[in-house]
Amino acid sequence: MSKKENAFVRTLSSFGRLVGSLFSFGKMKKPIDLLAEEAVMSPSKVIVRNFFRNKLAIVGLTGFVIMLSIVFIGSALNPLTILSTNPIMRNTKPGLGYTKITNVAQNAGLVQISNGTTYGIGLGKDGDVYAWGQDVLGSTRIPSEINALQIKKIASGDRHAIVMTTTGKVYGWGNNNFKQATVPAEIEAIMMLENVVDILAGDQYSAIITDKKKIHVWGTTFATNLDIVPSIYQGRIVKAAQAPFNILLILDDGSIGIMGQRQTMLETALPTRLANNEVNVVDAAVTVRTAIVVDSVGQVIVWGENESGLLTLPEGIENEKIISVEAGRAHFVALAASGKMFVWGDNAFGQLDVPKEVAGKKVVSIAANYYQTYAITEDGKAYGWGQNGYYLGTDDLGRDMLLRLIHGGRVTMTVGAVAVLISTMIGLLVGLTSGFYGGWIDNILMRFTEVINSFPFLPMAITLSSFVGGLLTQSERLLLIMVILGVISWTGLARLVRGQILAEREKDFVLAARALGIRSNVIILRHILPNVINVVIVSMTLGYAGSLLTEAGLSFLGFGVVPPSPSWGNMLTGAQDSTVITFYWWRWILPAIAVLITALTVNIVGDGLRDAMDPKNNEK
Repeated sequence: MSKKENAFVRTLSSFGRLVGSLFSFGKMKKPIDLLAEEAVMSPSKVIVRNFFRNKLAIVGLTGFVIMLSIVFIGSALNPLTILSTNPIMRNTKPGLGYTKITNVAQNAGLVQISNGTTYGIGLGKDGDVYAWGQDVLGSTRIPSEINALQIKKIASGDRHAIVMTTTGKVYGWGNNNFKQATVPAEIEAIMMLENVVDILAGDQYSAIITDKKKIHVWGTTFATNLDIVPSIYQGRIVKAAQAPFNILLILDDGSIGIMGQRQTMLETALPTRLANNEVNVVDAAVTVRTAIVVDSVGQVIVWGENESGLLTLPEGIENEKIISVEAGRAHFVALAASGKMFVWGDNAFGQLDVPKEVAGKKVVSIAANYYQTYAITEDGKAYGWGQNGYYLGTDDLGRDMLLRLIHGGRVTMTVGAVAVLISTMIGLLVGLTSGFYGGWIDNILMRFTEVINSFPFLPMAITLSSFVGGLLTQSERLLLIMVILGVISWTGLARLVRGQILAEREKDFVLAARALGIRSNVIILRHILPNVINVVIVSMTLGYAGSLLTEAGLSFLGFGVVPPSPSWGNMLTGAQDSTVITFYWWRWILPAIAVLITALTVNIVGDGLRDAMDPKNNEK
């Protein structure tokens, strides 16, 4: 080809490239020079960029940060009383709506309300009974034959309810472990001779008051002695108020009688006016340790223990004529003739927080039991407030699972973090020293590492816990677990760091540093350590997940954190009981999920860091 033809071809090619670039303007991206991009970024920036390009690593980091926030911020905002238990709320499944009165019940125009631990029942103007809240052992499953009758009175125990018809018949439903929801034959025989005028229901027991002014109790009464009615009261009882261990009796002469396990305690503290029959009592209520009565002129008298300030009457109550009183587990409710309502005592569940809708209306009826308060206003509307449920249920002692998960997570995650820090410091020190100096130092340190690595961890931890566990406080026991975990688990990191140092110490920059007379410790810390820190960080993240699982396993076996202090491990001990696995799934699934999510997210973050720090990955 001639020079002219070559020139023509080159010109034509240049023209073609020019035309192509014009037609592709705005459609093709400018090619990225990867080498130029890497050149202007520091190694740490490259690692961060690579990590945040990994979507799975971002998911893991997000999940771990959420778990950390829930555990540490949640525990700071919601303190836990370690020794606090509430057996009456035991094994309550997750759920809310204890006080949410159904529309059907509202439309029926409720005239009476009674409530149990997780539910409420109401008597409508039509004589039918309505239920709401969380069903426990059939507490809200009203038998169909009940609403075929005309109901006059309702009463709720902890997990059962009874009703009285206009003809004096008594029926029940719900928890019947102690036959408290079934009228026994001996009570049926009494009802053939005496007419029922009132009913009561308490913690696993029921009672009736007859027109012969007698009270008869059935259900579980062995521990409370509620079936033993003092002879001086029987035949004089016109009204009664129930509590877990006592029944407060109003006698036909307006005096007060007390029966039950704590009879002596309340009688000892009985005010002089009541002891001397100087007042005519018309209504009464009683909590676990404190009682209240209303006299015929509308004044209230309280006595007993001053739990939650129950002995301190609310301001303004002395200026009102009180017509009725109700009691929860640790709070009182009083209704004045003017329609004004007073509430005082314990407010742990908001049972004193009267809704705005109620505060501006005249109240015509009140009800309170356990940790809830109810009011019916003059327009026929019913309102309930107080304990409305548990987000994650309760355990076998009635403790809030959500609170225990949060505080247990703080213990488990703290133990894992401290153990990893201890093991990292020991592993780094041994690995750096052994790899840099070599020789007899390397031999001694590596043999020592092998000896430590040969110890069976779980048997040793269990043995130590058995020997010294009973002599230690909970804090000392936690410290022991962290030290054992840290001192035993450093061997893998030491070997890994040693291998990296053996390769790094022969490189030119180390030889140059030695030639300049730089001290060995400076070379190790300032020149070699930064080159192996990526391995250390990845090892720490993966080791942290392992420490979480190890602590959970130790506590599960009973050799770690000991109840009542919570940890995810000891919360999992319920999984050993077939009854818990079958009926109370939230007691073992929830802590298991917490351990799984935390360990999984930490492992994902560790894998993401490993990939981000891999030089080969950076070249892709």
